[in-house]
Amino acid sequence: NKLPPFVELPKLVQSMHVDDELLRILSNAFEEGTGRLDGTTFPSLGRLRASIRFMKRDILETVDSILAKPSMRDKLAVESGGALTMEINGRLVIPIQRKYQMSVGGIVHDASRSGKTCYVEPTEITGPTNELRRVEAELRSEESRIWRELTEMIDKHRPSIERNVACLGQLDVVLARAKLGRRLSGVIPNVGTEGVVHVCDAKHPVLLLRGLGKDAVVGSDV
Repeated sequence: NKLPPFVELPKLVQSMHVDDELLRILSNAFEEGTGRLDGTTFPSLGRLRASIRFMKRDILETVDSILAKPSMRDKLAVESGGALTMEINGRLVIPIQRKYQMSVGGIVHDASRSGKTCYVEPTEITGPTNELRRVEAELRSEESRIWRELTEMIDKHRPSIERNVACLGQLDVVLARAKLGRRLSGVIPNVGTEGVVHVCDAKHPVLLLRGLGKDAVVGSDV
């Protein structure tokens, strides 16, 4: 009365269930390569990110036009070869010699240790930068909302997900055993119900895994 092979594996697979809607959403929820929420799957994110890109581009173009003015050439503090622009607390600033601070016009966000250089956010970009930060905050809020929805959706299906993970773990063990058996040229035993173990020329797998050849390992009859 020997049992047919692989009786339990079909039962294991049949006990698994994947919600089609959850699978569809999670399959398209993230950008490939970056892992961030996908702007196509979630159009609100796509629109906000596009707005942020355009706003950043406009701010950079405005700063470039300011730096290109002949009157700015002697006011910049770039003797040390530093960058013409930098970011401080999310604000784009340019290095200005302190003696020209008042003539440039803008908000001073920091100064160098020597006190000779001020980092000024030009007046022309203060308003656009405020709007940029508002949209960035809106984007973060929208991303948090979507993350909450995804989390709630996953939590709703938590029992089936945990069951699937347990089943996949068991299947992974079965597959690992099969691969190891093939690697060691093992034999699938016939299992009956008599409670009797009869093994011929059994070789301990640990000895084989140490790199010893099959001929070098002495088998045992049990």
